[in-house]
Amino acid sequence: MSGERRGRPRQRSLHCPPEEQEMIRARAKAAGKSISRYVLDLAFADDPDVHPLMIDEEEQFALLDGALEVRDIVRLLQDGLPGESGQSLLSAISLMARDPAP
Repeated sequence: MSGERRGRPRQRSLHCPPEEQEMIRARAKAAGKSISRYVLDLAFADDPDVHPLMIDEEEQFALLDGALEVRDIVRLLQDGLPGESGQSLLSAISLMARDPAP
């Protein structure tokens, strides 16, 4: 009878602060479930075998490519323009936006 007593599941405890206990109790009641069923349903819904929590390698590389592209654009905006102006592309764009050409 390892883990069970006469066909009944073994009781487990969940320890959390009283305010979290009340929140769980209220949400379980609103869902029309016992606290045990509510917590178990949440745990099963977050099962990575059912709902993968990670993105695949192709998606990771696509996100990395996008992040690197954004980084490159930010660097271009921050870099100084050619010449001795000491002005960045971002400051030049900002200046042009405030003083549009006729």
